Amino acid sequence: MFAARRPAPDEEEKKDIFAPVADLMVGVVFIFIVMVMALSLTLMDDVVPRAAYDQIVKELSAMTAERDALLKRNLQLTDFAQYVKFQGVAPLLGRLAEADATRSKILLTLKQRLSDEGISVDADLENGTLRLPSGKLFESAQADPTPFGQQVIRLLGVTLADTISCYLPAAPATCPPAKSSSVLSAIYIEGHTDAAPFRTTIDRFRNNWDLSAARAIEAYRIVRESDPRIPGMKNAEGKSLVGVSGYADTRPVTEGLSDKQRAEKNTMEADRRIEVRLVMAVNREAVEKTLDELNRKLGGLDVEKR
Repeated sequence: MFAARRPAPDEEEKKDIFAPVADLMVGVVFIFIVMVMALSLTLMDDVVPRAAYDQIVKELSAMTAERDALLKRNLQLTDFAQYVKFQGVAPLLGRLAEADATRSKILLTLKQRLSDEGISVDADLENGTLRLPSGKLFESAQADPTPFGQQVIRLLGVTLADTISCYLPAAPATCPPAKSSSVLSAIYIEGHTDAAPFRTTIDRFRNNWDLSAARAIEAYRIVRESDPRIPGMKNAEGKSLVGVSGYADTRPVTEGLSDKQRAEKNTMEADRRIEVRLVMAVNREAVEKTLDELNRKLGGLDVEKR
């Protein structure tokens, strides 16, 4: 009934004519663009020298590369910020700061209480140590304290027992609640010597290491005997709270002195001393693991920056 309309011959001819015309126009436009670009470069040579043009292109490329590097670095910083947020770094640093503040509080309390007893000591808040009066504690090359030294160390033991009870895991019920970062992990009684070398063996001491350790042990014995609470003090791991360490002459009171200056009488008396070091119970393993990861992240950022 119905038949498809067959295009007239004229229409087919028109279609065949316009197809090549369209292709021709595309080609003409392309040639025109090329000519415009060539003309622009020719004109630019008259206005801007080719060398200057090349320099501009080089600087633009450098700026683009720097922009891309900054964008990439910004992404890494974002990643680092996310790590800080989700790994609890901020609370960790807060616990460290809290532990440091608690340690300073204990040291200042010890210093004040000993001062009330007529004993002047120095509190090194940065390093967490209490330095007992030097010079009169020990005679040169001797580990047994002088009578004055015995009195000072005995008062130290009583003062420690009275002060630190509230900073132990098993604190008395009368103490205010303490956070985990405000609990003591260890107390070290440290022995130090002056820089005078041993020329021959003196009694049981071969060198200043033996002497410093012996002084620390003797001070430790007096502290333990000064108050019955000291031997029973334990840290969170159930281990003895009070211990000893000896440093010979490797940690002088004043750093950077010459050998001649360290041999002066006043300096030798100052170096011949006992110190008490407080260590707070912050989870060292967790701290070190987190800080190692932070270092790795920061190391990656530093490499990218270079």
